[in-house]
Amino acid sequence: MLPDSNDVTYVLRTAPQERERVLKQMADVLNQLDGNRILRQPQTFSQLRADFFQRNRTMVGLLLAAAAGLLFVTALGIAGLASFWVQQRRRSIGIRRAIGATRSDILRYFQAENFLIVSGGIVPGTVLACALNLALMEHYEQPRLPLLYLPIGAVALWLLGQLAVLGPALRAAAVSPVVATRST
Repeated sequence: MLPDSNDVTYVLRTAPQERERVLKQMADVLNQLDGNRILRQPQTFSQLRADFFQRNRTMVGLLLAAAAGLLFVTALGIAGLASFWVQQRRRSIGIRRAIGATRSDILRYFQAENFLIVSGGIVPGTVLACALNLALMEHYEQPRLPLLYLPIGAVALWLLGQLAVLGPALRAAAVSPVVATRST
């Protein structure tokens, strides 16, 4: 005995300008042929495709929002740490300024220091991303991570770090040698 399948899908090919009229006519014709037939809402293929991928688009949006939130929190953390470093080193910055360091020297110092610290996080992060990708490929048959993503991510994090430390570094460069050396 063949399984009883009452779920039937009809596919009609029409000119784009005729779609709505044909959908309405198709529903009327099918109801005339069998009045007991239950018709779901007739849809075009583009509507079906949009409905099918709606969850995927929502998930991509949520993942992008989470990534943006993490980047924002990372930038806040870097800026907070840089502000703390500036406050803790206020006296040494003033001494450097007093012995001839220019504002651009102080700015470059904090930017270079932050670049090295961020690089110290990017290198192990890249290695861990590759290791995680290998594990996912082996155990879950996931595709290989495109190698272009790693340098793009590294450059994005370096830029984020440099932008996040820019404000505190500019404040450090503005420290007056007289004020900094007199404060305790």
